[in-house]
Amino acid sequence: MPANLPPQYFEAEKRYRIAKDPEGKIEALQAMLAIMPRHKGTDKLHAGLRRKIAKLSQEAEKKYATARRTGFYVGKEGAGQVILVGPTNVGKSQILAAVTEASPEIAAYPFTTKTLTPGMMKFKDIQIQLVDTPPLGHKNVRVLLSNTLRRADLIAIVIDLGIEPASQMENTLLNLSEARVEPVTDN
Repeated sequence: MPANLPPQYFEAEKRYRIAKDPEGKIEALQAMLAIMPRHKGTDKLHAGLRRKIAKLSQEAEKKYATARRTGFYVGKEGAGQVILVGPTNVGKSQILAAVTEASPEIAAYPFTTKTLTPGMMKFKDIQIQLVDTPPLGHKNVRVLLSNTLRRADLIAIVIDLGIEPASQMENTLLNLSEARVEPVTDN
């Protein structure tokens, strides 16, 4: 049975073929669906378009899911994983560089560290993984780091003792609790 498709459908189909990214293709496919008349002759075409939209949506979702995770996941190595957290410019990267062979970017300006930077520290015959993190002050960083912080064997809070240490510690503990990571202290 003929589909009797209007010229606007073929224009949308042309946009679909030209589109390079999944979002553009999805948009063109949705326009094709909206323009296409619904009757017995278009049932299979309708189902095919819906299937293409679902497949492209999954591909786009997978692409963005891996993009979000890049830089904010470090697999555990060695005997344990220690995450260095704290405010900006307190020396987390300097500690990592001093005790490991890692070479994180170190600068005097805030927010130099933008991703997780791992390094292996030797203690006698044991390898311990240290991970430098961006400052927890930004909400997006807290959200991205929350799972990494929960998986860690130890969270080391780094503060600058020369600039209001009590305030820095309080803010860091507040940021950790906002990331739903509650520290356990041994009394």
